[in-house]
Amino acid sequence: MKRRRLAPCGVLAGLIALIAVLVFLPLAVMNIGGHTSVDHTELPPTTVGLPNPKVVPPLRENISMAEFLRFIPSTVVNTWKERDYLIVFGIPSVDIHDWRRRRYLQRTTCWQFPGVARRANNFTGSMLVLYVLARHPSQGYEYSTALMKEAEEWHDILAVSIMEGVPYMNESVSRDGKWGPKPDIGLTRKTVVWLELALRLFPNTSYIAKGDDDMFLRVPQFLADLRVLPKNGVYWGAMYEPKRWVGKTAIKFRFALGWCYTMSRDVVQQIISYRPLMRLVYLPYSEERDAEFLSRGYRGEDSMIGLVLFTLGYYPKILFVREGKCSFHDLHGGVRPFSVNPSSVVIHHVEEKEYMMLMKRFLNNTHAVARRQRNYGKGSIKISCR
Repeated sequence: MKRRRLAPCGVLAGLIALIAVLVFLPLAVMNIGGHTSVDHTELPPTTVGLPNPKVVPPLRENISMAEFLRFIPSTVVNTWKERDYLIVFGIPSVDIHDWRRRRYLQRTTCWQFPGVARRANNFTGSMLVLYVLARHPSQGYEYSTALMKEAEEWHDILAVSIMEGVPYMNESVSRDGKWGPKPDIGLTRKTVVWLELALRLFPNTSYIAKGDDDMFLRVPQFLADLRVLPKNGVYWGAMYEPKRWVGKTAIKFRFALGWCYTMSRDVVQQIISYRPLMRLVYLPYSEERDAEFLSRGYRGEDSMIGLVLFTLGYYPKILFVREGKCSFHDLHGGVRPFSVNPSSVVIHHVEEKEYMMLMKRFLNNTHAVARRQRNYGKGSIKISCR
């Protein structure tokens, strides 16, 4: 039987469609769960309160580990090496008062749950939480005295050699996660650096997570659910799947919202191995390069994760672990608004006065049992509500 030959026009059309998907899909992806971010771009002349707003220190590649660990005593680093943490949790934050207050509230509430490794217990526990900070323009691109005192007290701050940018709005805790394209690109840089650092610093850790500093985490329940998941191929969070049209082709794109997502080590390794993404981490941003940054997902740190995995063809090897609104939700505004309930695990957009209220509510729920899982289509499971 003779094989049918594809018509040349059909082959050409197929190739054009595939190229369109890979090139223009990122342009359609928006950051849904973003947060404060950073940027390498020169600041506009109208910026006030800066020593020299047009002078941005030069970017550096191949920075030594000592730069990232400048606020962490060597004895603490050695202690980390002795521990086999189940998960390390990175939280990008900012060197200004409002965010400093947020970090303090997390440390004194949800990071007091059993299982969290912190200075007070000699970093013993299943989960280590670290804050990832860069240099802020209000401090002349130097770390503030307040940050140095904070780091000395808690020993949980990593310093990344990235310069914070200036958002469109006045800098205060955002509720909708929208700061403008330049800060969005910066947050993605910090997230990528965190993922790479986590792989290097913690070679025996099974899972790596990224979170926000305006969330409350029920750690005992979170860890109970994590322990029953596979060690490979895990991508866990509040999944978002917008349908985007590239020409006449409908694309379903999947990523976990940025206020809390967890990946197994192999998934993070795939992201960090993607050279087109990594080459932009320390490359200065400019309007001329905007299309390139956009094409690699730099306008949304959460959507970037899904984009890279999609581009690499890694989806078939991933178990997407989905959460409903009952468990991973926004408390005020946001894309997943829901009331606090017995199934709440990650609560986002928490106001300052609510951290202690939430801690009192869940303080005695420390003997958690893993929630029931159910199949949710090929390559996916969903964790059920109570």
